Amino acid sequence: MAGAADGLSQSERQTVRFHLGCLAALIPYHQRPAALEAWLDIDRALFHLGFHASAPVTDTVLRLGSTRLRAALAGAVGDQAAVQRTLIALDLPEVDAALRDNHQLGYEASCLLRLRNPAATVGRGYRPDHHRRALLSGDPDLAAAALVDPRGEHPSTTRALAWATVRAHGGTARVREVAAALPGHEDPTDADIALACAEADPEPFLDTAVERRLGTGALLRALRAAHREDQEPWQVRRAMGRVLEEPYRLDWALIAAARLGRRLPRTAADVLVRRPDCPPEVAVVLRTGQPARPGRELPPPAPEPAARQPWRPPSSTWVPEWRPPGDTGPLGGSAEAARHALRTMTVAYDAGKDPGAVTLAHLHAVIERGQLSAFEVVSLVRPAGLLTSWVGQGSGCADVSRAAWSGRAALHVETAALLARWAGGGVSAERWAAFHPLLRHYQGSLPELLAEVSAAHPGVPDARDLRDTRDTRDGLTA
Repeated sequence: MAGAADGLSQSERQTVRFHLGCLAALIPYHQRPAALEAWLDIDRALFHLGFHASAPVTDTVLRLGSTRLRAALAGAVGDQAAVQRTLIALDLPEVDAALRDNHQLGYEASCLLRLRNPAATVGRGYRPDHHRRALLSGDPDLAAAALVDPRGEHPSTTRALAWATVRAHGGTARVREVAAALPGHEDPTDADIALACAEADPEPFLDTAVERRLGTGALLRALRAAHREDQEPWQVRRAMGRVLEEPYRLDWALIAAARLGRRLPRTAADVLVRRPDCPPEVAVVLRTGQPARPGRELPPPAPEPAARQPWRPPSSTWVPEWRPPGDTGPLGGSAEAARHALRTMTVAYDAGKDPGAVTLAHLHAVIERGQLSAFEVVSLVRPAGLLTSWVGQGSGCADVSRAAWSGRAALHVETAALLARWAGGGVSAERWAAFHPLLRHYQGSLPELLAEVSAAHPGVPDARDLRDTRDTRDGLTA
């Protein structure tokens, strides 16, 4: 079976992987790794799907998978930061090697891998915006890895904040460790940090180095430098807005003193007064150039902007609104007609090519009308691969959010239950491997496919055989 996938074209391999991935989502949770292992023996690129592997499969590999399975997933995982960081947290050399060869590796993950092994090369294209986000992330490991990365040029404030993050979480010892790993000290901030680390008591020198880049004095110097008489006012405001995007530490008392001393440009004052964290008494100074008068009411503070929320799908009600069943089409209006049609006709995804075909929508309608139970429909639908792929690709949130009366939800439950009964007694690797060449082109129903696999590989009894044996033994005992 090891060479069963060698004669397939790339398109055919992708199709087989898709069908097997859908089937895996329906297999009982603790038996899923064994099936994936068997399919990985046949196709080493099992997880190279052209899209993300389904959540049930990914979760199983991360929690229960062997090192080999995890390395295979690491070599194919897309730009999913959470999955990549979970794989890195496993701290397995095989997984790290597979991630380094993955061209879809995110910058954060590549930084963490480079920090773990600076000599290793990571095959991910460099993007300066990812590097900057890593420096500003507040994550000490990620910030340290970004500091060590010699690529790109970033403002001194950005690197100073990364040094402050490393120091806040790891102290002076961690700062010295990262400074020693730097390939050079070309950046002025890095040079100041290196000189501070060379002192016997580096704490005050580190304070000075960071304050020189992030302090309010540095902000005032940058704002005065951005004030250009030869530019239009809107250009000056935009330049000052870019200055204020940097992570300076604002001391509003010093800013008010600079405005009172006529050392702060009026354009900079207009930009600062719009910040939501500007105190009302400082807002008066920035607007008028004079301190607030006693007895005069202060302006209300600027409203804080609403935090940007990630997109979430609309929340559904606990019991979705009932919808009338659809058209049963060729399945007719009775149970006998539906059984006859399913025994003589194959089911299609849709009626695009054959208007008279039985489609999945017709199956849903038959179940919702009560003509046939989902249990009986699952045993009659042909081909088996269409049923497992249609149900498996929606496994998880897409199906549990549907109402119990939904034909799709009922098909999901009964298909998964059928596979669970078949695999309940344990399934050998040979049985799982048998699905690879069969599932895509098999024209019979799912029970027929399972029976054929069991007959071809009878080494391990299925759940029904075990149950029959147990019932017989219990009857003899009684």
